[in-house]
Amino acid sequence: MSTLPIGAQLAAPAAWRGNIHGRTQGVPRQFIWIFLIACLAWLPLGAAERVISLAPSLTEMICAIGAADQLVGRTSACDYPPEPLKAVPVIGGFGAPSLEKLVALQPTLIVDIALEDEALGGQIKRLGLRRERIICRTLDDIPAALRRLGSLLHREVAAEALATQLTAGIAAARQAATAQKNKPLVYAEFWRDPPMTCGKKTFLAELITLAAGENLGDAAARDYFPVSAEWVVARRPDIVLCLYMADEKKLPEQMASRPGWNTLPAVRNKHVYGGFDNNLLLRPGPRALEGLRLLQNCFQAATR
Repeated sequence: MSTLPIGAQLAAPAAWRGNIHGRTQGVPRQFIWIFLIACLAWLPLGAAERVISLAPSLTEMICAIGAADQLVGRTSACDYPPEPLKAVPVIGGFGAPSLEKLVALQPTLIVDIALEDEALGGQIKRLGLRRERIICRTLDDIPAALRRLGSLLHREVAAEALATQLTAGIAAARQAATAQKNKPLVYAEFWRDPPMTCGKKTFLAELITLAAGENLGDAAARDYFPVSAEWVVARRPDIVLCLYMADEKKLPEQMASRPGWNTLPAVRNKHVYGGFDNNLLLRPGPRALEGLRLLQNCFQAATR
């Protein structure tokens, strides 16, 4: 009986299927070994992990590389993709798990980006549980994070393919953005009263730049910070992105009702956008290029 995996047996040429150890019917032996190595390269190696993810971006990556079946715990913020996560228990908030629930799930691996309370990391270590911190805050962190998860969860081939695709997409967008002139000035608003925007150190600011825009908040080397209405009016943004719940159709009218805002190019030309899936714009993960396309569509419409 052949010892080939089932998939390899089905794919093997009929001339030598089931005859690997004996004489082959005119097929050179080296071709058989090449075929076997190619098949084995796609097989996940090593035992499956029991992994708990404490960050939604990492949870998305785990599912994207085909390792959703290894997830035994997640946070309340881990909401995508919804279908495979339905059966995965929630053990707490983003970076803030219940230690009791975590231990009860008997994980072999815990992955996080950061913990709300770093003292918890010490407790996890004292319990003898394996914990891996995976940095994923910027666009360039995403491919490396995918590769690390692929290595940890024995999904190297799928992780490498996705990482390579993302790297190529990011590089192409950077080249196009660098070549583009007359980039629109973009004001991203996270809250209305008081107005709040994002600085240079945020993932959204990176996406805005990659989409060939200029982020209004880049003057501040900060994350998120409040601004005055006068500060926005004085800078006259070409585009406004609303990252909070609002009626998208009424946004231009609502913006125009603010003192002085009816003079802004973004408001006057109705280049005020909302209704986004914020996770595409704020979560560094495998869907980063989808978030990029959302912004590119907005910016291209505003610069026609």
